[in-house]
Amino acid sequence: MDSSSADRAAPPPEPAHQEPLEQLHRAALRTMARARHRARVRVAESAPAAQPGHHTRRQTGDPFTYDGAETAPPSDVAVLPGLPSWLPAVLGVLRGSSTVLRPEYGPDGTAEDFTVVGANHFELSGVQRGSYDFLGKLLSETRPGVRASGMYDVYRAALEARGPVSSDTIDHVDVVNGVLQRARLRGTVTLLPDEHLLLTNWEPVGEARLSRRIQQRGRMGWAEWDLVTGRVRWSQGMRDLLGLQAPLPEGVEDTKDVAPTIASAREVEADVRTVAGLLDPEDLPGFARDMRTLLAGGQLPDREVTVVVGGERRLLRWVAHALPEDADVPESLLFATRNITDQEARLSRALGDAERARREAETERRVSETFRKALVPPLGRLSPRWIDVSAAYVPSESGVGGDWYKCRELPDGRVLLAVGDASGHGVSAASRALQQRSALAGLAYTDEDAAQLATALGEVVYHDYYGSLDTTATCVVGHLHPDARVFRWASAGHPPPILVRDGEPRLPEAAYGLMLGVLPDAPYETNHTQLRAGDLLLMYTDGVVERRGRDLDAGTELLLDAVRGCVRHSGSGPEVMDCVVNLVLGPEAEDDATILAVHVF
Repeated sequence: MDSSSADRAAPPPEPAHQEPLEQLHRAALRTMARARHRARVRVAESAPAAQPGHHTRRQTGDPFTYDGAETAPPSDVAVLPGLPSWLPAVLGVLRGSSTVLRPEYGPDGTAEDFTVVGANHFELSGVQRGSYDFLGKLLSETRPGVRASGMYDVYRAALEARGPVSSDTIDHVDVVNGVLQRARLRGTVTLLPDEHLLLTNWEPVGEARLSRRIQQRGRMGWAEWDLVTGRVRWSQGMRDLLGLQAPLPEGVEDTKDVAPTIASAREVEADVRTVAGLLDPEDLPGFARDMRTLLAGGQLPDREVTVVVGGERRLLRWVAHALPEDADVPESLLFATRNITDQEARLSRALGDAERARREAETERRVSETFRKALVPPLGRLSPRWIDVSAAYVPSESGVGGDWYKCRELPDGRVLLAVGDASGHGVSAASRALQQRSALAGLAYTDEDAAQLATALGEVVYHDYYGSLDTTATCVVGHLHPDARVFRWASAGHPPPILVRDGEPRLPEAAYGLMLGVLPDAPYETNHTQLRAGDLLLMYTDGVVERRGRDLDAGTELLLDAVRGCVRHSGSGPEVMDCVVNLVLGPEAEDDATILAVHVF
């Protein structure tokens, strides 16, 4: 981790708190040593065994000479003789770590390995004894980790597709000149068909600009402790929360002219003391105990600590887990933190109280009830007198789930209306639903429209849960504009609202987008629904229409029929909503179900 001004200013821990830190220090050293050993073994096992009589070709000649060149190629490019004259220029302008590879085929015609015939300065920066230690050699010898990381699969895919192939993010661990290296990379591999060569370009996966803005406005942040290399990546939001100094300049890894980063196991104690020096002394033993749990491969679903930054006391809620999951020796520790001192502090404390009550009483029902009150709170009075908003929530057979809604009047007069559903059931789904609702509460005070809010919330879901399809969510989010009486809304994989006009319910024509969390920056469109006096707008979750063994369209038709009948015999929005709940759901649903009704006068 980076040292910081906060680290230098923090007083050393009291003697009574030294022992927990020393225990944590020893546990960290043991875990890092085991993680590094596992990484080296994995890279070694992925390297192909040397075949009898096989010799790596070492070509002669100046590696900076290329065919047909009138002038020398860029000084930061190295190529073997015989390559096209334009190729070094291409290597010189690529932003990522780039190589030119020649496939080496086995007897069955399958590409078994690749010879490096060209590279740019990003790739050569790790070569200590000159380009001849890299060029002309097989990739499995110079970069043995490419097999374990999945790079070989991308290269073969480009050969089979005979065109460009882009990769998903890969976790690349390698041993270069005896030193372990690790990076998360994303790249493109292009086949040069005339030369039958592969041009590769890999770039590190960095923090998205939108993610930084969300962290700043939501007062949240994340960090990753790489136990293989000993380094920790701080997001800018986490730096702000802990008062750490600014990140390293773009392209700078570790120099004496900038803040030093921890690069060896001997320095890991400084990382612990950087954060420990900020903690309230009462929280220090628990923090050290939690960190030892993570280093043993455990999970921490929810924790609170108090830190002192520049004289200010901040209450932070943080979660963490070790990767890979269920591994006896973790390779990374992931942390996510939010400042709950002010905004949503009461709700966050209620969540903490509920979690503690669950542990003490060993009862899921009490936790479920606390979550339900947090996710579907009573609605307050709104300034516009021409609308009335009411809500109903019916828990599932198994208790609380991932349903949530939000109704809040904004300073500019707009009314935020949203209904969402985090995937799954039980406390885990409710916890994610609460996080999503809280994130939307922070994002709501921006000038962004409904589509932009959906994109930003989707990025929060994606980065919090690393793109897992098991932790996606859906929502309808929109703004009710009092002056124009227009509802501008966007749907992220969620059932559309029902507009009841003149006693007839209908589904408005609209554009729909992906579920939240499937892609990091999924685009959405804003729909416009004009409202007029007498209209009733119903927003609901899929638990209202979904049933086991029943088609979703059939469930939607049944809901429309129920609404039609209830409108004929009821007056206000709450009466219609109560009627629909009794007809469609009953006292308990298969899945938790939520309805938000907006009655226009």
